[in-house]
Amino acid sequence: MTVSAAVTDQRGWMKITVTGVASTDSAGIGTVANPEGVTLGITRAFAYFRTGSTGAATFDIGIGALATTNTVIADFAAVIQGTVGGKMYFCPTAQVAVTENPITKWLSTTYVTFTSAQSTAGLDADVYLEYIRLA
Repeated sequence: MTVSAAVTDQRGWMKITVTGVASTDSAGIGTVANPEGVTLGITRAFAYFRTGSTGAATFDIGIGALATTNTVIADFAAVIQGTVGGKMYFCPTAQVAVTENPITKWLSTTYVTFTSAQSTAGLDADVYLEYIRLA
């Protein structure tokens, strides 16, 4: 036999509650450190917006080596305006074609970051990230 399988828990979900802020700095909404301490591959992202922001803000999820820098892995565009309340959005991070997707690797020393180019004041949301352990 050239392959083998071990039944281990190599996948997980995490829920991140996001509260809007006036800051438009890189990662200005907030950051989350890698919870597993090993390299993870983010496969999907969902966002449930209880309330939107008071403006037509963008909402980006990224991965960065520092808590203040990021490479965008999920872009929810201008979907978090005030009328978004009660809606859930799916943002796939995996590519359809068989291609390398290095931006979805969440190294043990990096952060998931939340960024907007506009104020997200009033935003109240939950973000769900699905990941697999790559190490």
